[in-house]
Amino acid sequence: MDVQAVSALLAALVILAIGASVVLRNRSDRTYTSFAAFAFMVSAWHLCNFVAMATDSALAGWLALWPAATIPPTAIAFFRAFLAQPSIGGRHRPPRVTLAWTFVAYLGLIYSAVFDPIHHELWFAVPFGAYVFGGLYRCVYDMYVQYRATVKRVERTRVRYLALGGFVAITLALTDVLPRFGVAWPTLGNVLSILYLYFLSQTLFRYRLLDINELVGKMAVLGTLVLLLWAVYGLLLAWIGGGQEGLYLLNAIVASFVILILFEPVRARLENGVNRWLVRQRTELRGRIDRVRRDLGNVVDVPDMVAKIITAFEESRRATDGAVYLIDPDGAGFDRAGWFGRAPDDRIDAGSARAFLDAVRAGHVDVEVLRRELGDTTGTGAPAGAPADAERRATVEAVIAMAERLHADLVFPLLGTGETEQGPWLLGLLAVGDDRADGAFDLDDIDSFRQLAAQAARVIESSQAYERVKERDRLAALGEMAAGLAHEIRNPLGAIKGAAQLLIGPDGKPMPPSPEIAEMVQVIVEEANRLNNVVTRFLDYTRADRAERLDQVTVDVNAVVKKTVSLLQQAPEARGAEITVKLDDMLPPVVGDPEALVQVFLNLGLNAIQAMPQGGTLDILTTRRRRSRLGYGQFAEVRFRDTGVGIARDKIMKLFIPFFTTKARGSGLGLAISQRIVSQHGGTIEVRSTPGQGSTFSVFLPTRPQPAQAAQAAAIPSPDDEVELTPPPPPAV
Repeated sequence: MDVQAVSALLAALVILAIGASVVLRNRSDRTYTSFAAFAFMVSAWHLCNFVAMATDSALAGWLALWPAATIPPTAIAFFRAFLAQPSIGGRHRPPRVTLAWTFVAYLGLIYSAVFDPIHHELWFAVPFGAYVFGGLYRCVYDMYVQYRATVKRVERTRVRYLALGGFVAITLALTDVLPRFGVAWPTLGNVLSILYLYFLSQTLFRYRLLDINELVGKMAVLGTLVLLLWAVYGLLLAWIGGGQEGLYLLNAIVASFVILILFEPVRARLENGVNRWLVRQRTELRGRIDRVRRDLGNVVDVPDMVAKIITAFEESRRATDGAVYLIDPDGAGFDRAGWFGRAPDDRIDAGSARAFLDAVRAGHVDVEVLRRELGDTTGTGAPAGAPADAERRATVEAVIAMAERLHADLVFPLLGTGETEQGPWLLGLLAVGDDRADGAFDLDDIDSFRQLAAQAARVIESSQAYERVKERDRLAALGEMAAGLAHEIRNPLGAIKGAAQLLIGPDGKPMPPSPEIAEMVQVIVEEANRLNNVVTRFLDYTRADRAERLDQVTVDVNAVVKKTVSLLQQAPEARGAEITVKLDDMLPPVVGDPEALVQVFLNLGLNAIQAMPQGGTLDILTTRRRRSRLGYGQFAEVRFRDTGVGIARDKIMKLFIPFFTTKARGSGLGLAISQRIVSQHGGTIEVRSTPGQGSTFSVFLPTRPQPAQAAQAAAIPSPDDEVELTPPPPPAV
């Protein structure tokens, strides 16, 4: 008896056991019964082949062709039923075309038995083999098509494993016919068929990806044991030779002990490696959560916090869905702030989802636990079917339904320190889901999520406190701006009122024309123009549409500075000041509005000249910089340094507040407007000043297009002078 016959018998018995184990588990499930039918046909084929090879019987060879002809339709029926499971989402299709070819094969076998034994002929064997293996390869093709169409990642992995394993097993089974044609080839097809069918049977019982990977790990460990046994006993047989059965039995016992001693450390190493492979996603998730929790300690921006959390979940590949919800300003519901995976509801209404929110506030929502509870909900001691039981069941079902709308298995509360009538103040929700399996997260995962939710709640409260401080400062700045605006309007109005009163005589009639009356009229006109100028400059400051026409022209900063210097030299205030200019010929251009930049540079230059009433020097230079308060990059710096009186420490913080001025007659809008223009160019203004020695205003403009920076990035003093104060951003108007 050759090795092919023995391997056929072994395959027949093992595959028969695999099929029987499946059908004994569930005889009512169509997928189980179709797999059993497929396995029984394969077992019958191997058994008939064994009998044919062991007895050299032509009848057994003919009988083996019947289960072989039945294998394709049973295989296709099983795989299509398996792929049509709801978790995979395939379309159920019966093997109608294959059944037609099966009927043709049956007719050929009947003709071979009744009229002429054509099953021995090559012209019959080749098409018959093509029919059998073609049907099996069709199963692999169906799995590949479903793999491309499956959405869930775990099911894609299952189908991919099965398609690849099926292709390898079928191909090696096809090569088992080579020894019949005199080709030396090891019998591997039967072994691979056994392993593949066993793996296939286990996928019917195990739906979680970790279970499938665990099965692969066990197969690797057992396979290593088989190889070790084969190697040891093979060497033992080669050494003993024939006629030494007693010595072989003794040595086999000794070798068994040696194998068990050697295999233990090998098994431990293999299992540790497999376990590390299985839990790598879980370890990665917890590591990312720990890093995010540490990072959130330095975060006060809520959108940044949400982005960090969502990115950590998505990149860990441990969860398939996640979302963060934050309470709206009115407290009437929760808006979706960030998500990944399947899109959840964009809003949770506090009124309609009261039961769900109460369940989340009480700790957290675990959908798997709630589903188990549905099977045994009896209220508070009431018998099944009592009102308390029905009410609790309805509440649990509502919570589960809401969680499913969020595609979440776990929902955690972001609890604040405040208290409400319902309990702790609920600031938001953290929802996490894994559509690959139920109960995908263990207790350690839940604890990590809970700690992350607590840290996120602290960030939200810190952000709210920071916003309250900003709002207070904004209101204070708004009050100062309003006071300045009232002052600027009241002065010309007072002059206009006084002049108008002089135009009316004691008797209430207009005064006759005279030089004095003409002078009063001129005062009214001048003050009205002054009032109009104040309003115009204020509107220039508040108008935001200037940014729409910026970033359109490539600007030579040196040319703008030259134009500014020519205008400064013509100003009456510049008669006692010396203006020096130093330009960087290699200064890269910027993109923006040259006229707006002229307005900025001219304002800074006039301020510097006016700060030197007794005369002095104004140095203007341009240079390239790699760094500013905006960060690292390519910047063009325009510096205005004067030798004037400087700016007091308590005033430098207010320089860019509208209507704040250190001049006797000034609107206080020049620097505020300059700051707004530079900010719209994506740049910043940095200030440093030493009282009694002078001030330096530096304008930094990016040399490539950038979006407008936030107003608070402007007007930050440099760290190399005595006064290093940062003016606050101008308040919103």
